Amino acid sequence: MPATSPYLTDDHHSLREQVKSIADTEIAPRVPDMESRGPHTDRELRPILGQWLGLLIGSEWGGKDAGHLAKTVAVTEVSRVSGAAGAILQASILGSAPVIEYGSAEMRRRWLPAIADGSVWPSIAVTEARHGSHLLDMDTTARLDGGDLVIDGAKEFIGNADLADIHCVVVRTGERGTKRGLTAVLVEADRNGVDIVRQPASGLYGFSVDRLRLDGVRVPEANIIGEVGDGQDVALMASVVYGRLNLAAVALGIHQQALDVTITWVSEERERYNGHLADVKMVRRRLAKMSFRLMQAELAAYHAAYLLDHGEPCDRWLYNAKLVNNRHGVASAEDAKQLHGGHATRIGNPCERILRDIQLINAPAGPDDIQLKYIADDLLSPARHQWSAQHASRRRAA
Repeated sequence: MPATSPYLTDDHHSLREQVKSIADTEIAPRVPDMESRGPHTDRELRPILGQWLGLLIGSEWGGKDAGHLAKTVAVTEVSRVSGAAGAILQASILGSAPVIEYGSAEMRRRWLPAIADGSVWPSIAVTEARHGSHLLDMDTTARLDGGDLVIDGAKEFIGNADLADIHCVVVRTGERGTKRGLTAVLVEADRNGVDIVRQPASGLYGFSVDRLRLDGVRVPEANIIGEVGDGQDVALMASVVYGRLNLAAVALGIHQQALDVTITWVSEERERYNGHLADVKMVRRRLAKMSFRLMQAELAAYHAAYLLDHGEPCDRWLYNAKLVNNRHGVASAEDAKQLHGGHATRIGNPCERILRDIQLINAPAGPDDIQLKYIADDLLSPARHQWSAQHASRRRAA
């Protein structure tokens, strides 16, 4: 990526250099071991990554209040050396969104400083096996019993489920299919009835997306995030405003890694006659296509983050950032595979890891068709609710 950008301030550049240095010296050397262990939860990354969990948390709670563009820069730089490490970081930044946006003053006082200093890691649990992201039809329920809520059900594909100390869980408290029938609840990981069921994925080794099972879990009413009936709003605010851009940043870092290793391969490692593979015109054309996709992807992510930080309604740009980064990242990973030939299939080759990792960016927060649907909805319904505008309003109020 270019060293300068009209979107980045001196603070952003300083943050990038800090994250880059730590990623290169402390995360990159761990990647071979992470890969050799296959699907697992890498808890040893917590103290390294924890220093950036508070990028979006206000300074009054001990956070950096640095904004979404700073978060995008940090997650991208981590993902440049390890897509799994970037996924771990973004998943718990996403997990903090419900408390940041909807938590009571007491809930914020209790949890945000601990998240900001990296001692507490959150997750967000919305998706279910039977209904996917069709929120209003979810099966997980909570009922009042005295002063407690009793939760029963299960959530699927929960990023950092096995790493998190607290889970922000969306449950059904009202009639199925009604907008106000859902409620968000904070559930501590050590409560009776909370169980993690491992569900290994095919890439991003070190990052886990497991099942969260809740069997008669009791939490006090004070653990409700926002108000009873706010569950859909909590889920959509997190997914649209935080989740899309987070995933775009992970894809952007993996994309950068794909170009970096391919340039090294064709220009330094893969000899051909008296030169290198990079001397072949078709090879140079593929490299150019990878670079042009990467530049488009970076612009899509940075522009969406810039608009978000400046309080502009930008839901469409957030959907676009995820869509462009996923599609372009996959296409460039395919070009990298073609240029590596059979070496791209070798275990331990970075291209083989990149191909596995980039494929896992598609489904979270909805595959490409979902992003296209929401972009069309936004185009055809100009008065449509903008979660980015509501986020900006909340920030101004805070």
